[in-house]
Order: sequence, then structure tokens, then C-alpha cells
Amino acid sequence: MDDSSLPPEIPAAVPEPRVSTRRHFSVVWIIPLVALLAGAWMAYDAISSQGPLVTITFKTAEGLTTGKTKVKFKDVEVGKVEAIEYSDDLSHVVVKARMAKGMERYLRSETEFWVVRAQVSGGEVSGLGTLFSGAYIGVQLTKSGKLETEFTGLDKPPVLPLDQPGRVFSLRADRLGSLDVGSPVYFRQIKVGQVVAYDLDEDGHTVLIKVFVRAPHDTRVRETTRFW
Repeated sequence: MDDSSLPPEIPAAVPEPRVSTRRHFSVVWIIPLVALLAGAWMAYDAISSQGPLVTITFKTAEGLTTGKTKVKFKDVEVGKVEAIEYSDDLSHVVVKARMAKGMERYLRSETEFWVVRAQVSGGEVSGLGTLFSGAYIGVQLTKSGKLETEFTGLDKPPVLPLDQPGRVFSLRADRLGSLDVGSPVYFRQIKVGQVVAYDLDEDGHTVLIKVFVRAPHDTRVRETTRFW
């Protein structure tokens, strides 16, 4: 029998296609996601590692440079100047310095800032290193006083560090003579202290001179001690 005479077979029903709505995560998104997380971590680390920002007012910005001038404590760098601006009344300059992390607890009302430059005082030369490295801001850190972030810089460096043991004595004289702040005080030709301040007395008739005598030599100053 010829097969061509047979009726064709009826095809089976065609199945309907299944459409999946589930989305698969593409490997392509891994790279930008990792980059985003890394950038966020670097930004957080940079912010968290920054120290406090302090504001110091000076009469002049002579020798100070944004981004270069350092803040030092006992010749150790503890900060750097970030910006120098004029005050609103143009009477002084405002210096903003970023301190090292961990300095927060030492920035208090009794903390002192000043500009270190080469100078001669009391027959002694100081700050010679600034002739080559440039001026820097010195700071006297302390644990005394309340926490602060705004300071008024000193016109001159402090004569003595806060932690120097000894005592200050007041002397009266008819005239100042050749004395100046920083002039040494000798005992048996040994330097035991120096002049820290002077001014006219209230009546203007005598000069009041304050001298600092280092320990243990300060214990030798008694009622019968004479200065000249």
C-alpha cells in the first residue's frame, strides 16, 4: 500500500512558552559596587583620622604659609596651617591649623600659640633653625583649663615652659638699666634663672622686675637674699 494515500498525522498541541520574571545578578555590577565601597571606606578613614581644627588669631601672618607652616610642640610636628584669612575689621589675621589626631585633650584655655622666628633677646639668640626651614607656630600644650578650639596667639614666645619647676620673685629697682626679658640671673656665676617681665610700678617711681629662679635654686632665695 502506498503511504502517501494515508491521511497525515495530527500534530500534538504546541506547549505554551514559560516566561520567567526572576532577574539574575550580573557579574558586571560587582566592579562598580566594590569601587563604591572602597571609596566610601577611604573617605571615612580620611575623616576619622583627622585631628581637630583650631583657630588662632595673630597680629600679622609674617612668615606663615598655607599648607606649609607647621605647628610644633618641643620640636615635634603636631599640626599644619590649612588656611590664613583676614578678620572682618582687618585688624588681625585668622590662622586655621589642623592638629594631629589625639591632640584634642591638650587644647585647653591655658594652651598657648606663638610664631617662632629667629630673634635676639637678653643677649641670647633663638630660633636660628627657622633661617633655613622657615617660621613655624610653637604651641605649649597643657592639661589645665577647659577644652577650646579658638585661641589668641602670643606676640612673643613665652619665656618659660609651663612645666618648668621653680618660683617667680618680684624685685624693685630705680631703673631697668640694660635688663630685658630673657636676661639671665646668676648665682656664683652659674645661671639659675632669668627675667620674665618688667613694668613701672603703679606710682611710676620704681621699676617692678619679675625674675624666675629654677628649682632647686629657688629654695636658696630667702629674706636676706640680695639681687643686683
